[in-house]
Amino acid sequence: MPDVILIAPPIREFYLTKKRTIPYGLACIAKELEQAGFSCAIIDALARDKSKVIEYPKGFDHLVPHYGKTDITLFSLFHHYRHFGYSFEHIANLVRQEKPFLVGISALFTPYWNQALDTARAVKRFWPNAFIVLGGHHATQFPKNCLENDDIDFVIQGEGETPMVQLAQLLKGHPPGSLPEADDLRQINGIGFRLGNGIVLNPPAWADSPHGLDQNALDKIDWHFYRRNKKAAITIVASRGCPFFCSYCAVSASSNYANFRMRPVNDVLDEIKLQARSKQIGFIDFEDENLTLKKAWVLELLHGIRQIFKGEDIELRAMNGLFPPSLDIEILTAMKASGFKTLNLSVGSFSATQLKRFKRPDIRDAHDRVLEIAKELDMDCVSYLIGAAPGQTAETTLNDLLALAARRTIAGLSIYYPAPGSADYTLCEKQQLLPNDFTLMRSTAFPVPDRTSRLEAVTLLRLARILNFLKFCVDPNGVLPEALSADEVLDIENSCHGKMDRYKASILLIRMFLTDGIPRGMDHEGGIYHHPHSIDLCRKFIQGLVLVPAGV
Repeated sequence: MPDVILIAPPIREFYLTKKRTIPYGLACIAKELEQAGFSCAIIDALARDKSKVIEYPKGFDHLVPHYGKTDITLFSLFHHYRHFGYSFEHIANLVRQEKPFLVGISALFTPYWNQALDTARAVKRFWPNAFIVLGGHHATQFPKNCLENDDIDFVIQGEGETPMVQLAQLLKGHPPGSLPEADDLRQINGIGFRLGNGIVLNPPAWADSPHGLDQNALDKIDWHFYRRNKKAAITIVASRGCPFFCSYCAVSASSNYANFRMRPVNDVLDEIKLQARSKQIGFIDFEDENLTLKKAWVLELLHGIRQIFKGEDIELRAMNGLFPPSLDIEILTAMKASGFKTLNLSVGSFSATQLKRFKRPDIRDAHDRVLEIAKELDMDCVSYLIGAAPGQTAETTLNDLLALAARRTIAGLSIYYPAPGSADYTLCEKQQLLPNDFTLMRSTAFPVPDRTSRLEAVTLLRLARILNFLKFCVDPNGVLPEALSADEVLDIENSCHGKMDRYKASILLIRMFLTDGIPRGMDHEGGIYHHPHSIDLCRKFIQGLVLVPAGV
């Protein structure tokens, strides 16, 4: 039976990208605990394929008109709200069976904080003999809020490897419900705890030189769940933090996160070698904020990866985004040779004014240069945009989408959400733009209706999906599907289509959209309906659309 159990709790959301939920951070903590002599296990509540449709939570009523109906098209948004992962009771029962003295629960993202809390409550109810500590970004930003709940005994602010070990050493042998001396707890950086009627918060803990995983830690991850094309899909974190000052980011130099730190190349390669020995790897996602900032470092890393996977078919990605000015022909050629097939490029906006507002370097020329090199190397591209941020107009984001329409890339539009710890979160707080509940602080809820209304935000998101669909269904010369006459549109809307193939339905509705600018959906029975939308944005989109296919 393990001394310590670490839990990645379930989440409730409209969608889940499972290859991005690997509990890498918990495995890093497990490594340190085991090296200190504590047996440890990880319960990854998200490592299951089933999800349960549940009711929209309180405060989500504004989403029903946009997500409430089924839409089978290939450019649809979301529909069902779901519980992803094990039930809270199942998790708690697993803990009770193992009888640990300490349970750590990750609370990484503020909108999912309630699921972390419900996990803690269930564990405390099923196994009250364990101390419960909460860590992760939410616990770092809102430690007092977390400790107001009696089911949480401690929080860890910052990075958890060192404080979790020190806390386990202090708690080992303590009877449940009796805390160590406050003076002893005060010696552990990162720890927060209740004392009498107050709360004590020690300074956050940050690792000077973070390292990766060993074999014991890797074995605690359920790799059978994290697969892509019948091969293992793994995550690597080669650096932490970011040296830039982007206002929207919670780990930038303008936030209260730690400094930018890069692991030694050999340390990263050793971790990849370990994984390659025990499993057939088909996909590696580098979850770094800036993988390619230091040229010599990344070239050495890529060379090492080529040596590990000689002759094997492997794909590399950096899904958090790459900084275009850091990418030149030498780096991109090495990336291609190492397994990068798609470049995820961080743009933000093509508006100089908006880039300045984001406190982001002007990457526009560098972005276009990378697109040209990517074309020569036959690499695909995704260009990341942010829309509906505080002070950002819908017109700005529309122009950004039209800029990407005319480039050899697809649009990765994210609707802004206030990330606690970022400069923009503080701005939203001062301007009273924050939603009234943590649950609403997610892109899918359109949380900040400032200069971009919610109707405009959802329209822009639909236009981004429509744009990407168009980029894959046009001919190599960029000729759009043929629009229909108004009479044809009317006849189609008044007809019963029955069940249709998704692609055929999508083409039909695209042709209707190009005729009158109305985004439509189709249900499973073939019924066509109008999505709520800004007709002004839709018509301007069609008028300004000059299309370059994504991979030509």
